[in-house]
Amino acid sequence: MNNIVAKQGVEALPTAAKLMAFYLSRDRVLGLLNPQHLPAHVVAALQGHDVQMSAAILSNAAGSYLLQTIAAGRVKTLPQLAFEGELKEGTPFIYNGHFTGKGFAATNKTPALNLTERLDEPLVGKKLVFEFSKNGLVNDTAYTRMSGSTRLFAFGYITGIDDTTIRAVPYVIGDLVASSHAMTSPFVPTLELRPEDIEQFAGMDETWFPSQAEFKRMAMVSEQAIKELICWLLGEYSVPSDWGGEESDVLSANLLVDGYRHTGAFLLKGPARFHPMKPTDLGKNGDQLYRLFNIPAQIYVVQHCHTIGAAVRKQAEAFALARSFVSPCRIVFMDGFTTARLLRAHELWPATAPISRIGKPA
Repeated sequence: MNNIVAKQGVEALPTAAKLMAFYLSRDRVLGLLNPQHLPAHVVAALQGHDVQMSAAILSNAAGSYLLQTIAAGRVKTLPQLAFEGELKEGTPFIYNGHFTGKGFAATNKTPALNLTERLDEPLVGKKLVFEFSKNGLVNDTAYTRMSGSTRLFAFGYITGIDDTTIRAVPYVIGDLVASSHAMTSPFVPTLELRPEDIEQFAGMDETWFPSQAEFKRMAMVSEQAIKELICWLLGEYSVPSDWGGEESDVLSANLLVDGYRHTGAFLLKGPARFHPMKPTDLGKNGDQLYRLFNIPAQIYVVQHCHTIGAAVRKQAEAFALARSFVSPCRIVFMDGFTTARLLRAHELWPATAPISRIGKPA
């Protein structure tokens, strides 16, 4: 389990994130971090000494060193480990999302606590179970924040895997928040960039919503047509051809955001499957998103002719979060409505509705 790089320095994190802990295993964290690179008051709090503001130290200060460890060790998500064949006991991972917390009620006299969640593709059919003790709760807020249906960030390692369950123990569980905000706010939403924030995509009429009949016209627009439009807008002179092993459909260093150029990697999905995007739509092995985030880029764009389902959004956000610990990045979702607005802004919106098999408008 200690195959993470444990070298702790004082370098700044690539992300603008801060970790506020509700649970922290002092013994496991001490075994993970190098005490020689920690301030004396942090070491004392982790060792259980009676130091002033020890709860605040464990809740706030210790988290920054754990985030540095995640960044240095390039700790991955469970889907990434699954795609790489590295899902095994002892492997560290991060998870950010929904949990159901059990054992936090005052009537529970045992020290046992757990957080559970059913996983999506590529681990659909399995549930994640974090098991830990009340002894590691660092403040009273933990009882309310971790109980019942909740959203949390967890960093831990796998202790067991069977056909239905991935069991794990945590180093730390808490809230990942944006450190640059005056008030505490979740960090993950800061990773998302709106399509219109890309200067080449500005000019869309955000007040226009196609009717249900109009939206069906997206089924007439090929993925190639979208690719050609994007390449033209970004000033790319050649349109890349599709091939089975591609990591992205378009890769360009010309995306302009706030007057600065950024490298963007695009995943495009046309109307071959005209329905809300699901993980199973993303390549033969469902690994197209995983391959997209293997590309070194600052902006990752997921485009689809229809709506983009929650499972795809969650997986993309998880990959973006993991990459953001190593290198700052943003993610853009361009669903069918946004794509329709972009086509319309450049006078490429189909003028007629698609025709059904019986020769009537669909």
